[in-house]
Amino acid sequence: MNRPIKKVAIFCLALFAALFVNANYIQFVNASSYSSHPDNRRNLIYAFQNPRGEIIVDGKAIATSTPTTGTLKYQRQYVNGPLYAQATGYFSVNYGSTSIEHYENALLQGTDSRLATQQFLNTIENKGKSGGSVVLTLNAAAQQAAYNGLANVGNGKEVEGAVVALDPKTGAILALVSAPSFDPNKLATHNTTDEAKAANALAADPLQPNLDRALLQTYPPGSTFKIITSAAAMDNGINGQPVDENTVIQSPLNVLTFPDTNASLSNDAGETCGNTTLIQAFTQSCNTVYGTVGLDVGGAKLQAEAEKWGFNQQGPSVPMTAASSAFPKNVTFDASVAQSAIGQFNVRMTPLQGALMAATVANGGVMMAPYLVKQELDTKGGVISTTQPHQLYNPITSDQANQLKDMMVSVVQNGTGTAAQINGVQVAGKTGTAQRGAGQNALAWFVSFAPANDPKVAVAVLVQDNNPNAGDIFGGTLAAPIAKDVIQAVLGSQK
Repeated sequence: MNRPIKKVAIFCLALFAALFVNANYIQFVNASSYSSHPDNRRNLIYAFQNPRGEIIVDGKAIATSTPTTGTLKYQRQYVNGPLYAQATGYFSVNYGSTSIEHYENALLQGTDSRLATQQFLNTIENKGKSGGSVVLTLNAAAQQAAYNGLANVGNGKEVEGAVVALDPKTGAILALVSAPSFDPNKLATHNTTDEAKAANALAADPLQPNLDRALLQTYPPGSTFKIITSAAAMDNGINGQPVDENTVIQSPLNVLTFPDTNASLSNDAGETCGNTTLIQAFTQSCNTVYGTVGLDVGGAKLQAEAEKWGFNQQGPSVPMTAASSAFPKNVTFDASVAQSAIGQFNVRMTPLQGALMAATVANGGVMMAPYLVKQELDTKGGVISTTQPHQLYNPITSDQANQLKDMMVSVVQNGTGTAAQINGVQVAGKTGTAQRGAGQNALAWFVSFAPANDPKVAVAVLVQDNNPNAGDIFGGTLAAPIAKDVIQAVLGSQK
């Protein structure tokens, strides 16, 4: 072989070697980045090639995959879409996935490693691949009651609000509703024009129907926070003296004023509340008494107590990660401390946190971690995993919890929460009316649990009525009846 031919041959071999190296680099080193690239349409086609697993509530599928005749062979469909929208989320061609559809995607899609053996056998048997299913903890009756309650409270006009119901003994989420809601079917369509219209309409809606207010939005908790302020007083005492539900609190009758300032604190309905027991002040939701308690305990100890309940901590994952509830740090100014003690100033809470607060009292002082996924199933319906309840925090003693329970029962029997009364069932609760900025209606809160002697459900309800003609807004009139309906739905379904 002459020298020129040899050089060409070596050059060609070098090219083949470079091609071989590059091909292996692409297939083995860069494969994952190419596979996950958003412009790789093969991923999109693959995601819709096989039936996705079901999302199940009370034995019935609320999210399924149905066959189509297009390039994308299966389309996601949601039964009662708006009812479960915040829990299921959506699985969309161009807008991805949210909520359970997102967090349980590998199982639902069938790519979870725990399904590998079944998928291999399905391929051999020419059955095709399919996804596993997810069983939620939701109680269908409670979910419907919460949804209906928020839909009806506005007298025909949409209001913003949220409901969270929990099993206080396990942390299982029994209801998860945010209002207004949206229809995930409109984002699951394979008609990209219709899909874009639906997405644009959601983005343009000032009420943000796709915002999960139950988990992701924080609000001033108003007087519901007096549960924690009461616990802080029981923990720390006042003026060196121990405090229980029957301790008499010395405070101004109508207005609490602060030295060297024009600021003051009054009772919402003009009540005369001074020099009364803690339980009576709690029952009537006296701001002057609780402002005094806050000043006696002090901002630092109030903050420490709130943090024991989960404030200023990372929000829990259910598996969607909730926003963090917040208590202002290092507050020393008297007016700010007093306002914080009644759930105003810069105190912020998610509806989930409100439900956890009530559930902690119901569960003897132990806060259980909230969760939405009850079980994961394989492609044949066999159980892969079952969520095991576990403790999140333990902020108060069982004795303190019993005293707070007595105080919450008194609210419903004799105080601001009588609208939550149920014949034959003792309900414990706390109302809240949280003031907002100028020109904005107040927020109505109610946190509760029942039956008081053997709690089966804890509920938090938030109603934000933006109607300028809404009139007076109170937690006891707007939020408490919704909680009552949810409690009855849960207890009725367990008979």
